[in-house]
Amino acid sequence: MRSEPPAEVLDALAARGLTGVLEPARRVGGDALARLGRELAALDWDTLDRQRRALAAGAPEPQEGLEPPELAPPSTEDRPEVRAAAERGWQALADGRVALCTVAGGQASRLGFDGPKGAFPLGPVTGASLFQILAGQVRRLRERTGAALPWIIQTGPGNHEQTRRFFARRSFFGLGRDSVRFVCQGTLPALAPDGGLLLAAPDRLFRNPDGHGGFYRALAAAGVFAELRAAGIDLLHYSQVDNPLARLGDPVFLGLHLAAGAEMSVKVVEKTEPGEKVGLVARVGGRLRCIEYSDLPEELAAARAEDGLLRFRAGNIAIHVFDLAFAERMAGEGLDLHLARKKVRALAADLEPVERDGVKFETFVFDALPRAERAVVQLCRREEEFAPVKNRTGNDSIATSRRALVARARAWWRAAGGDGEPAEGPFEIFPGVAYDAADLAAERPGLGLRCGGRVVDRRGDR
Repeated sequence: MRSEPPAEVLDALAARGLTGVLEPARRVGGDALARLGRELAALDWDTLDRQRRALAAGAPEPQEGLEPPELAPPSTEDRPEVRAAAERGWQALADGRVALCTVAGGQASRLGFDGPKGAFPLGPVTGASLFQILAGQVRRLRERTGAALPWIIQTGPGNHEQTRRFFARRSFFGLGRDSVRFVCQGTLPALAPDGGLLLAAPDRLFRNPDGHGGFYRALAAAGVFAELRAAGIDLLHYSQVDNPLARLGDPVFLGLHLAAGAEMSVKVVEKTEPGEKVGLVARVGGRLRCIEYSDLPEELAAARAEDGLLRFRAGNIAIHVFDLAFAERMAGEGLDLHLARKKVRALAADLEPVERDGVKFETFVFDALPRAERAVVQLCRREEEFAPVKNRTGNDSIATSRRALVARARAWWRAAGGDGEPAEGPFEIFPGVAYDAADLAAERPGLGLRCGGRVVDRRGDR
C-alpha cells in the first residue's frame, strides 16, 4: 500500500506545476513514495521559488558605477595603525571572544587524492595535511593567548563522516575533541532547464551542496550560534581549507575590524595582471561587493591608478571576519543564488539515470558583504597569506602551494636569525612551532629551536 505525501506537500507541488515528480515513486511502489514525500516535506519552498525565479531571470546585468575600495595596510607592516590593531586583536583573542572557522566541504579528487581536501598531504618535507597545518596555528594561538578559541570546521555532505574519522584517528592533533566542532553544509535541489525538479532515484531528489554561502545556515542548523554566544564569543574568523598560508585569527585583521565597528570584513591580495582570474572587491552604489572577474569590462580591468598599479586590484581570497550577530542574521536571509548549467546524471522517464541538462544552484559567503553597514577591506601580502591548492598542476597547484610554504618558511627562519637552513630543496617549519615570523624570532632562543637540515621543530629534524 503506497503512502501519499502529506496534503500540504501535494498542494505545494500542485501550485507550482510539479506533481509529476511523484510519478516515478508511484510506479516503483513500496515505500518509495513515502521516502520521497518525507524529503519533499523538508523542502524550503521559498528558496525553491527563488531558484525558479533566478532560472527564469537569466544572467545578471554587468555591474555599473564601480569604484575601488579603501584598503587597510597588511598585518606585516610596521605602522602605528597596524600596531594598534594588533594590540586590540590580541586582547580580543585573549578574552576568548573569537571562534576560528574553516570551510572544508570539498573532496581532493582534482588533486588526484581520494579523501577530503583537508586531508591532502601538502607539507613539503613532513607531508603534513592541510588540516594539520591549520591545526598547528590553532594550537599556537591557544598557547599564546591562554584562550580556548574553538575551531569550527564546516564539512560537506560527501565528506562529513570522513573528516570526523580523519581527526579522530589523529587524536584531533592534540587540540582536544571537545574544542573542534564539525558542522555540515546543506544542499539545494537541482532543477531541469524548465524549472522542474530532478530525481537522483525514484525516491530521492537530485541535490547539490549549497556553496560556501551555506556556512551561515550550517552554523544555525547545528545550534552553533547559541553555543558561541553562551561562551562569550562574538567574532568569527573565516577561511578556507585549501589555503595553507591563511593566518587564522589574525590579530591585526581582528583589530581593524573592531576599530571600524564593522559587521563583516574581507582580506584581499593585490591583483597585478588584468587577466588574473580572481574575484574583485569593489564599491557598487556605495556598498562593498565582490564581483566576478568576468563581469569587469576589459577597459576597467586594465585601468591604472595614479601610482601605476591596477585601479581595481583588490583580489578576494575568501578570508573574513564576521560579527556573530551579523553572521546569524545572514543565516535567516536569502543570499543571492548563482546558477551553473551542467550535465547531471538524473532519472529519465524510463526510470533509468542518464546524462541530461540540469541547473545547479549555490550561494557565496561574500554575497553578504553589501548587507554590512560597515566593513573593512585589508590588503595582505600574497607571499605571506595566500597560496591555494586547487589544481593538480598549473596555477594554484600542489607544486605552487608547496613552493610558497617553503619560501615563507625560509623567510621566517632567516628573519629569526636561524642557521643550518639548506640553500635549496624542501624546507619546512613544523606545524605549531610558530604563528608568524615575529613569533619564531621571539621563541627560538628559549625553546631551543633548531634546524635539522630540512625541518624546523622544537625537537630538531623530523
